[in-house]
Amino acid sequence: MKNIQNSLRLSLISVVYYYVNVPEDHIDQILTKWLTNTASYEELEILKNWANQSEENLELMETFQKVWMEKTAEPILVNVDEKINEIWEKGMLVKPKRPVTWNLMLKYAAAVFIVLSSSFWIFYSSQPGKEKTEDIVELAPSFTFRENKPGQKTKIFLPDGSIAYLNSSSSIKYLSGFIGDERRVYLEGEAFFEVAKDVSKPFVVESKTIETIALGTAFNVNAFNDAKEMRVSLIEGEVRINQMETSGKTVTLNPGKELLIDPETHTFLEMSFKLEDVVGWKEGKLVFKQASIDEVSRKLERWYGVQIQIKGKVPAKWKVTTVYENQSLKNVLTDLQYSKKFAYEIKDSHVIITF
Repeated sequence: MKNIQNSLRLSLISVVYYYVNVPEDHIDQILTKWLTNTASYEELEILKNWANQSEENLELMETFQKVWMEKTAEPILVNVDEKINEIWEKGMLVKPKRPVTWNLMLKYAAAVFIVLSSSFWIFYSSQPGKEKTEDIVELAPSFTFRENKPGQKTKIFLPDGSIAYLNSSSSIKYLSGFIGDERRVYLEGEAFFEVAKDVSKPFVVESKTIETIALGTAFNVNAFNDAKEMRVSLIEGEVRINQMETSGKTVTLNPGKELLIDPETHTFLEMSFKLEDVVGWKEGKLVFKQASIDEVSRKLERWYGVQIQIKGKVPAKWKVTTVYENQSLKNVLTDLQYSKKFAYEIKDSHVIITF
């Protein structure tokens, strides 16, 4: 225990002396990683100590986080580079109120020490009449979890340099730092992946009972819990798809092909696809292809963050094939209303469609 406390004290002294002057461009890069949850432990320490150097830095960092968390009325796909520039522009408007005093630095240093101390789980054992001779430190593996609520889309930078575009009502979870011999991501909902190449460390997306394995490629996985089937669509590269509950069932896809999987019957169907139909969502395109009223309702609910209620008798052959780009919910419903003969009413986040 004493050894660990000494180590923490040495760490405190090191960060106070070593990180006094950090180049501004390095802080810019680390801030980007911090906001997108891809910063390493060492980078977080640098950022933390930079913020603790002055009240101005601390206020800037708080402003950056506040601006980053702001939400817009319409669903958007977050462009991280533009967002960072916006944050820096707004954040730099904050002016220092007074010079930093040594007492203030000590106060921040104490806070650093507390955080360092709390990041460890310290276990020790002793027997009556004997001195404690062994300190055991265990670092619990941690997962990063990202979730989009209905109406929200995000662009996520993963620890290996890969990019995940996460759709509305979707979530991903992965081991922080991709520790181990693979880069495994757990997906619920829909995401498009641009995978950084690493032959020695396969990139695996696990969704429902399916795992999609890639070394360096771009593909889309659609695996919403309320959908009857899931889809894996390959844009470039090569992926291998395994049915985890059925031994030996594997399919390798080529670009331009997608695999439809029925989770209940474990059946696979390989077919071609139109690029816009699969990945249009990440460009702000709401795509319907021979969609039933149930499919339209589910997609609108996820896209705009609303609840939809259907009243009346829906015509038996009711289907929709169309594309809306960056349109409001009202515009979409008004257009569908004239072509598909129904009435609608919007009350806050509740929509009633009447046939």
